[in-house]
Amino acid sequence: MAADKSGKLTRSLTFRHVFALSTGAMLSSGLFLLPGIAAAKAGPAAILAYFIAGLLAVPAMLSVSELSTALPKAGGAYYFLERALGPSVGTVAGLGAWLSLVLKDAFAMVGMSAYLVLIVDVNSKNLALILIAFFTLLNIVGSKASASLQLVLVSFVIAVIGWFIVDGLFEIGSKGITDSNLEPFFTTGGSGVMAVVGLVFVSYGGLTKVDSAAEEVEDPSRRIPLGMAASLTVATLLYTLGVLVAVAVLPPEELHTDFAPIHSAAEAILPPFGAALVVIAALAAFASAVNAGILAAARYPMAMARDGLLPKGIGKISKFGTPIVGVISTGSAIAIVVLAFDAEAIAKLASSFVLLTLGLVNLAVLVLRASQIQSYAPSFRAPFYPFTQFVGIAISVYLIWQLGPTPQIFVVTVTAVAWTWHHFYATGRTKRAGAIRHVFERWGKEADRGLDREMSAAMAGHGLREADDYAGLIARASVLSAPENADITEAASRAATVLSQQIGLSSEKVTEQFLETGSLWIQPSKEHSTATPVAFFEDIESDYLVIVRSAQGTRIPASWGGSGERVNALFFLAGTNTNPGRSLRLAGELAQHLRSGTEEVGKAIDEVGVKSALLPEAALRQHTIFPEGLDSALINKKISDIELLEGAVIAAVVRNGISVEIHEELVIESDDQITVIGPLETMPPIGSPVPVIQK
Repeated sequence: MAADKSGKLTRSLTFRHVFALSTGAMLSSGLFLLPGIAAAKAGPAAILAYFIAGLLAVPAMLSVSELSTALPKAGGAYYFLERALGPSVGTVAGLGAWLSLVLKDAFAMVGMSAYLVLIVDVNSKNLALILIAFFTLLNIVGSKASASLQLVLVSFVIAVIGWFIVDGLFEIGSKGITDSNLEPFFTTGGSGVMAVVGLVFVSYGGLTKVDSAAEEVEDPSRRIPLGMAASLTVATLLYTLGVLVAVAVLPPEELHTDFAPIHSAAEAILPPFGAALVVIAALAAFASAVNAGILAAARYPMAMARDGLLPKGIGKISKFGTPIVGVISTGSAIAIVVLAFDAEAIAKLASSFVLLTLGLVNLAVLVLRASQIQSYAPSFRAPFYPFTQFVGIAISVYLIWQLGPTPQIFVVTVTAVAWTWHHFYATGRTKRAGAIRHVFERWGKEADRGLDREMSAAMAGHGLREADDYAGLIARASVLSAPENADITEAASRAATVLSQQIGLSSEKVTEQFLETGSLWIQPSKEHSTATPVAFFEDIESDYLVIVRSAQGTRIPASWGGSGERVNALFFLAGTNTNPGRSLRLAGELAQHLRSGTEEVGKAIDEVGVKSALLPEAALRQHTIFPEGLDSALINKKISDIELLEGAVIAAVVRNGISVEIHEELVIESDDQITVIGPLETMPPIGSPVPVIQK
């Protein structure tokens, strides 16, 4: 995964990559191994079971999309489940999510060995153990497929399966339904079909794969939900039609005991070259899924160790930069599962833990919405809340019940063990309470403010959207100086005096809101000796910024979330309650500029210099429109009538100390202060008139 110079993951994944990551995680055992097992349980109705499972995965897909756009952090489902539900449920969620990946990988290993046996005459379980050792070692040394390689593999698999399906449908059409092993369709009744829906649900477990890479997705608010929706749609169609072909062309007695059913069906309808391609596609799908699965699963114990839920040693990083304890633990667990259970049992257990994880994902959305945390500002919101989430939870509970006693006992046992472990080990080792504490706050209990700040920092990492006016925010900002030896309270008081005129509240109320909302949302660091308090206000449409500088440094006490450190500049950002996501994205963009421009901000001798340091790729000029000045011709002119040089825009107009909203009908008045932003290469020098085109 690529990272920038600051160590942050870069946003390089597009819609195609999101689609490939999600689809690649789904198209393996569910298609190439499971159809025979499912058909043995439900007969031809296994086709319907795959289709129903795809439909029932929709609520979880919507909730995963929402959480991924609200918390675009590497770390997968565990990250937002622990942050939403707290460390106790987070321990259950982390262990459950880890086991779901372990079981999915074990099932994929069984499938991969079944297809390799077609090429190499070796005992399938021994071959599976050899493969586990190989992929475990591969992940220890840090080798893994890139998203681009995943895209190539997925495209190849879809192309081969597409060929298989098209030829198969022609074969069914030529034979007719009666001669295609599709009658009788229901051999076990409706209840049998629903039991198989639970069994095959593991096929859609890849839905949670994208959230682990959400931090690297460009424009996650659009590309994550669209990519996941496209992936689920394509996977459902490929599963349904692929199983239809396998059921139709293979005799039941052969299909029900076949661990390579797609290959067997391909041999019946495709030329030998086509059947060979199916084997290659299956092996590519298994290898991709297993490698990515071990990689993702190994990071769950590491993340839990860093959060204090497991011993710190489990989070140890090898000399190759990989979580070695997590990788070895995951590989060992996969081997134990392969040795202890048959394919059907592994599929049932894997489905049960996938369902548990997705049920908790739906619960997390309910909790985060109910908490009313201002920093929870997903750019995609699952429709029909809370109905979607309640239905998703009900689906998980119902399908786990349909799977039978063994998966139920495992789920209950793992839940009890995780809760017991948290009670006796993790309690006291982590101070985080989760978003659920904010729900309790609404009932009169204390909230977790640290979570609020952490979530806002994650949200700030989204990157700007097209309508986010960062340049305008900087242009209309006010720049003040703090008195010598002042602390942040004095700086906040000065900032509040300015902001109160913009917002229409008393300065005391503004200061109180900054203290109440969550103190420092962007903390000082080695990269920048600055801090950014953010507060949200009702009934304002725009975001406002006040910059308070101090040559000696402004002290930040604990009441503001600091530890007595001094910063050279404070950026008080007043955001709007109606669009907190935009405010946090602007704060994130500001933080990006501060990482490289802090020194320039400190050295700047005036307001224009400070703002220019925060807009290094543009030229900023400020002009006061005096009646007898160089720009007096602009007085009484509408914004729409002022034609500037190409690329230049009026970014801010300040009148009587208050920034006014810019629109085409705004008339420039005497003594207005205009801020113009334009290209570095064409803007006139400082002190020149407003760069209008003379007619």
